[in-house]
Amino acid sequence: MRFEGRILGKAGVNKMQTAYTVYNILIDMGYSMRFSFDKNEYSISYMKEENDILFFNDAEHMIEVYNYERNFEIPTERANELGLETYYRFSNIYGKELIILELLHRYLEENPNDIFYVDNGRYYNKAMIDSIYNGKSDKNWIYKSPYSIGSMDYYINICLTTIGAFTNGMLKTLYSKNTTEGVELRYEGRIIGKRPNSKHGLPHRMIHTLRTMNKRETFNIKRDSYNILYVKFNKDDYFYNEDRVIEIYCNTQMTDIPTDEIKQMDFETYFRITDLIGKEMQVLEIVHSYLNKFPDDIFYIDNGCFFTKSQIDEIFNNKDKNEKWIFKKRERDRF
Repeated sequence: MRFEGRILGKAGVNKMQTAYTVYNILIDMGYSMRFSFDKNEYSISYMKEENDILFFNDAEHMIEVYNYERNFEIPTERANELGLETYYRFSNIYGKELIILELLHRYLEENPNDIFYVDNGRYYNKAMIDSIYNGKSDKNWIYKSPYSIGSMDYYINICLTTIGAFTNGMLKTLYSKNTTEGVELRYEGRIIGKRPNSKHGLPHRMIHTLRTMNKRETFNIKRDSYNILYVKFNKDDYFYNEDRVIEIYCNTQMTDIPTDEIKQMDFETYFRITDLIGKEMQVLEIVHSYLNKFPDDIFYIDNGCFFTKSQIDEIFNNKDKNEKWIFKKRERDRF
């Protein structure tokens, strides 16, 4: 099972000032081996302990941190009501719960007004994290309710204080740009479309598309603000570790606007495909089938490329097409 965690902070501020807080804390915790690279709208850092020699061969002990320096993401309607957006995203916290707890305890000492959100629907402020941290060590803390009858009033008062702190004016920050060079190991793709009044029924668009594609095997997980679809291109009925599986996030409540350019188009993310490398041709087939049904939507890759339906059709119908299609620059011309 996969869970994501997010550190949420006040929306509408320049996030560059806090861009390296989490990294510095992880280094102090012994996670000094770091590989980072920049995307158009965020940066990704892979961090491991100094004594771990096989860096990318052992993902179990690796912390993957997305720093949303420019990406605008509001994960839930509740976060939107509180004026919060994503500062950091931890892509997989399962099996790393105690490491995340230690990290949050230290982070919230420096940023006491921020909130930790897990995509099982739970929110944690500093008082809750402190209470869990100072209690008996429990690796399952993320999956248990942080509330009890005796502490409910206390937590409510702390939450009100925290929310009040967010409404006391905007923070003034200075912008500073940092570019980390590195070999890019991961690409994400997004199907974007006009911002809808309601996202109800969006997951069914993708599910219906996949069902028409030679009966692909799919597995659907429903979360608080999105669904996750796992799509397998093998012909058998079971999922195995060695299977080539496509992971698609279907936004049901989440608002995700990855670039200013997309914001100006009044578009937002409908679907996010988490890793394209090694699955380029399967993703091309999915996007081609989807755009046949919804031709006004656009496929965006976080290397800055935009693809309209006509451009995807051109690539798909090319007899010489190959996995390098995602690296071909497709500018936003007339859409």
